Amino acid sequence: MAIVGVVLAGGASTRFGRDKALAVVDGEPLAERARRALDTVCDEVVIADAGRRVLPAIESVADGPGRGPVAGILGAAARRPGRTLLVLACDLPHAPPALLARIAQCRGDWVVPRHDGGLEPLCALYRPAALEALAELVRAGEFAPHRLAGAALRVRYLEAGEIADLGHPARLFWNVNAPADLREDPDRRGQPRD
Repeated sequence: MAIVGVVLAGGASTRFGRDKALAVVDGEPLAERARRALDTVCDEVVIADAGRRVLPAIESVADGPGRGPVAGILGAAARRPGRTLLVLACDLPHAPPALLARIAQCRGDWVVPRHDGGLEPLCALYRPAALEALAELVRAGEFAPHRLAGAALRVRYLEAGEIADLGHPARLFWNVNAPADLREDPDRRGQPRD
């Protein structure tokens, strides 16, 4: 069954001070960068943006149960029941399509990159069993998707060595949380500022 790409863009952006999904990296809003990357791998892409319609050209998904990223993931799961979701947080602008393709090709209920810095559950594949386990975690009051690592699932860790040809994890999973982070972009260090 075709994989549904999910741009996670529903956060409150409190540390950023404005809608982070619309922040621009290399001339492109973060949400659009994520959509474009997912579009190369998935047959369909939606945006889990709490129904805000950040990208008018694609379907906007309201939050599901829980809070934070799990609400976006479960909101997309409710809109596409029984489907596999490949999620990408919009604030991971250097996650390349080749990484997403590699994740999508792996077997397992939950396919998640893992490196010295930890797990990357916001750049991961969630098959229906993982989505049900995530919903169970939320019903139990747990809202951290990395807790799936302890669930009774077939978890496939995509290890750093398996993606080393795509770049260092510090770059691949570089995260934008505040405007100052944009000045620390690993692709722009040492370059003139716009």
